Amino acid sequence: MKENILYAYHMEANSLKNFHDYSRFQFQEKTFYFTKLKRDQKGFQELLQVMQELIQKDIPILTFILNVQGSYITMVGEDAYVLMEAQEENVEYGLLDILDFQKKLVLNHRHSSLYRNEWANLWSQKVDYFEYQIHELGKDHPILLNSFSYYVGLAENAICYARNVQNSFPNIEQPVVLSHRRVIYPNVRLNFYNPLNLIFDLEVRDIGEYLKSMFFQEHEGALIDLKAYIDLKKPDAYSSSMLFARLLYPSYYFDLHERIMEADEKEEKLLSIIDQVEAYELFLKKAWQLLNAHCAIEPLAWILKEES
Repeated sequence: MKENILYAYHMEANSLKNFHDYSRFQFQEKTFYFTKLKRDQKGFQELLQVMQELIQKDIPILTFILNVQGSYITMVGEDAYVLMEAQEENVEYGLLDILDFQKKLVLNHRHSSLYRNEWANLWSQKVDYFEYQIHELGKDHPILLNSFSYYVGLAENAICYARNVQNSFPNIEQPVVLSHRRVIYPNVRLNFYNPLNLIFDLEVRDIGEYLKSMFFQEHEGALIDLKAYIDLKKPDAYSSSMLFARLLYPSYYFDLHERIMEADEKEEKLLSIIDQVEAYELFLKKAWQLLNAHCAIEPLAWILKEES
């Protein structure tokens, strides 16, 4: 990879570390990420359009670096890569920043391939794939193997819940906003303003992912921010229900599952999640209570327990 970077960008990649989908290196005391591009040509062109619109609005989106041939895309074998300067900062972006970011662009025909929805179907497809993986490779990952069934069950609850919501609101039209594949906590620029993280989706996507990530570091902070979101946005029954469905879906576990299978993480990292199963179930109960107090949403008996 070092030779590819030198040839394509005339950069000496110092302290190079290779991961499954990206390489990180230093050049002239700056940090760069050489990252695999997981978008087709149409999607990439739409992403460039979104980036240009954000730049025009003075949004500090990270930008791609042209190679010596004047292209943003560098081929390594059959794989396409892009290069970005990390520009890591200590500034953290919180709930209000997330809500403000979502106002920057709306979905239109130029951004169509960046639109993500149909959560239940997407989640179901992912679970099917993970089940195939665990069947084929699980014996080499005992921690993953022993915890997998619980999180599949949680995912199936989320899938069923999201489908019930869609069936209950068959004709509802919700605004689709500029979102992220993941918003993690702490939410720093390298993640929040990374163009490869951008998609369009329902507003509650980013809120749900942020709260889930925050929970595993600050239990009470996640509930405080959920209450603040409800007070600020006053979500309707559909949005409240879809937010609860997203809180149910264990993306935090499956993201680690993927990285473990790609050998980017050691499976022992799962223990910090597994050890908090009961605490997370309590969080889900309290989250449902907060949302339901604002507007009635479907209960989930096993989470509510004595309320059922």
